[in-house]
Amino acid sequence: MGIKKSSNYLSPIARIFDKFSRQQDVSLIYGEPINFENRKVLPVAKINYIVGGGGGYSSETGNSLGAQGEGGGGHISVRPLGVYEIDAEKVKFKPIIDLKFTLTLVAVFTLGLVWLLKRAR
Repeated sequence: MGIKKSSNYLSPIARIFDKFSRQQDVSLIYGEPINFENRKVLPVAKINYIVGGGGGYSSETGNSLGAQGEGGGGHISVRPLGVYEIDAEKVKFKPIIDLKFTLTLVAVFTLGLVWLLKRAR
């Protein structure tokens, strides 16, 4: 005798996506404010995410059990951008310097300068 499954099947992946979609607010990008002396510091980040998934359910037929399937995957990346410094007089954004980007710019500029100097000779 087979086990009767509910027709209101909710995939575990659907529950994860549902929870993630409810959390899509500014708290994903702006962190909790940090009180420091007479000001607040508010961290800011850039968040990229890619998610995918599947699921399935087949109702019971005869004496056979219902079938189900699952699948999912994704990628989430968080990159800090900077902080907002808030005091009684002003709000100021202080960006975080991306070291890899800065080094890439310096390398490209240096190579371009060397190439121009060699060409000038």
